[in-house]
Amino acid sequence: MDSIPKGYNGKILWIDLSTTDIKDETLEKKVYRQYLGGYGLGAYIIYSRMKPKVDALGPDNIIGFCPGLLTGNPAPFTGRFMVCAKSPLTGRVEKHQPLRISGGWGDANSGGFFGAAIKRAGYDGIFITGKSKKPCVISIEKDATEIVLTDELVGKSVSETETHLKMKFGRSSQIASIGVAGEKLSRISGIVTDKGRIAARSGLGAVMGSKNLKAICISRKKSLSVHNKDTLTQLSRSYTQELKERYSSPSTELLARNAPQIAFIMRWLKQGVKSNVNLHAKTLHKWGTSYATGISSELGDLPIKNYLGAGYTDWPQTIAEKFSGQYLLRYKKRSYGCFSCPLQCGAILEVPEAGLEEIHRPEYETLGAFGGLILNDDITKTIRVNHLLNEAGMDTISAGAVLAFVLECVEKGILTKEDFVSASYPDGFLPTWGNPDYIIPLITMMIHREGIGDTLADGVRVASLKIQKGSEGFAFHFAGQEPGMHDARLVPALMIAYEADPTPGRHTTACLDYFEQGEINKFLHNYTFSNSTDPIEKGKANGQFAKFLQTINALGFCEFALWMGEYPLLEIIHAVTGWELNIDEFLEIGWRIQTLRQQFNVREAALEIAFNKNRLYGNPPLQNGPLSGKTLNNVQELVAGYFEHLGWDSEGKPLPETLEALGLNIISENNE
Repeated sequence: MDSIPKGYNGKILWIDLSTTDIKDETLEKKVYRQYLGGYGLGAYIIYSRMKPKVDALGPDNIIGFCPGLLTGNPAPFTGRFMVCAKSPLTGRVEKHQPLRISGGWGDANSGGFFGAAIKRAGYDGIFITGKSKKPCVISIEKDATEIVLTDELVGKSVSETETHLKMKFGRSSQIASIGVAGEKLSRISGIVTDKGRIAARSGLGAVMGSKNLKAICISRKKSLSVHNKDTLTQLSRSYTQELKERYSSPSTELLARNAPQIAFIMRWLKQGVKSNVNLHAKTLHKWGTSYATGISSELGDLPIKNYLGAGYTDWPQTIAEKFSGQYLLRYKKRSYGCFSCPLQCGAILEVPEAGLEEIHRPEYETLGAFGGLILNDDITKTIRVNHLLNEAGMDTISAGAVLAFVLECVEKGILTKEDFVSASYPDGFLPTWGNPDYIIPLITMMIHREGIGDTLADGVRVASLKIQKGSEGFAFHFAGQEPGMHDARLVPALMIAYEADPTPGRHTTACLDYFEQGEINKFLHNYTFSNSTDPIEKGKANGQFAKFLQTINALGFCEFALWMGEYPLLEIIHAVTGWELNIDEFLEIGWRIQTLRQQFNVREAALEIAFNKNRLYGNPPLQNGPLSGKTLNNVQELVAGYFEHLGWDSEGKPLPETLEALGLNIISENNE
């Protein structure tokens, strides 16, 4: 067997919780070259090792924790990891009673320090199957890996779990755990690290919960070897220094402070969403993603009132400003960032009004989901619910979408006060638009599956199927997953990502227009993506970008790096691995990863592209605000161009010649 390239450990960890079997497995060098890491490696292992058509919440599902190729090294912005498994949230509904969902490809991205801990424990990935007879923790210590049974952590929050495990296994341990939502198999639950960094999407917290696995705790530390340490250090330091100069510029400070006003001018001039690398660096460093709330409301990016409302006209800027990073700065205690991050876009807050001393600053998606989407004007309750959801391990995007769905059900008379009676709330309550008092009670019911919370805890699709009475018409999801807080009526190509990515409803996938807001063509030596306005050609350009983005994710990159100007990417890959990777091979690797993720959905009969011409498409169009009169009429053409570029047929199935060209035909034939 060829020697394993530098930058890798050359092995993965396999754990079967049913048999308690624990073993290391060495991978072939070609696997690393073809898939790199992250969900590239995850897709290869899970597709080739997991039986077709298994229950996503059954013992035969495999869940993988996969750091990127560059994760664990000092290369800037490469501290991310992927959790991968068959999703219990997405796919086709096969049966209504009892409910059965086919389950599609599931992955969730997160940062913090857990990904680096996996690599520095000596593994390129951790894969877990089976189901423990009792609740357990996987401990990876200096000299041993153990499955530790632990009843005392059942029902504990992620902070309580982390505190307990650090006391037991060491303060420097890195931990990934689930909260109560994952334990109760909520299909919108995630996996949490650093007491608030959550791999939130695809419902993978429920997969972990279905295995009776409360947490993974890593205290083992080993060094990683690289091809050329001096070059890697020099490239990383030079890039970091240049980035710091960008976000330290006084002129950028002035521009950043006036960003909401600039957004108003851009809207008035009909220039769309534009930015530059200096502004992105400054705003993310100082205010994090929350800087975007007022801007997004002004431009029409932020969905309002379950997509019925119109930007600033229904959720005024005076409210949006309280949900922005500029306002939240008053609570900031300190900045923090992920492993190897030069930007430090995170922040720890102290909010006396909410009775919280040390919490994570809410991200834009949370502020949007619990702000404009539900017409809430109370930032204090939004901060509290963000903390509550983080501690329970529930996806804030999906949870906010569920509340918006509930509010419309109440408005239309489908749900009444009697539906919100439970043991904790014997008198019941009635959620209404703009009333923040119901938020905490209703979210608490969802977390604990109490009363109607049991119906709502699996997302809007499942809730609407159970409630019925026409509620399906305003339960907005894509193959089961609620979309991010970005309205495709403003950026139509975003609908390619929502409808057609292997993990649908995601705003961080294949939308080239979205990433061009930060001058993405500057990232890789001015490598240029097409900016054609023809829908077929635009779809093809998004297909090309999808290839690019899959490789970026497999390397362990934070996608914010794409907005930060030129990056010495190929040089850093060479410094770590010794590989002379060119752009053609770079794109082919991403194409292979994207196609295998899609082929997983084909195998599992989970493809579902609806093209529902509902209000998300502008049907009917809004009559006022920044999206007035906008209708999406060419989404099918956009998706057709996207499929054509990727070598998939009109239904999204990879063509036989595509599978053969990418070396995936053998894997597929062995797993039919």
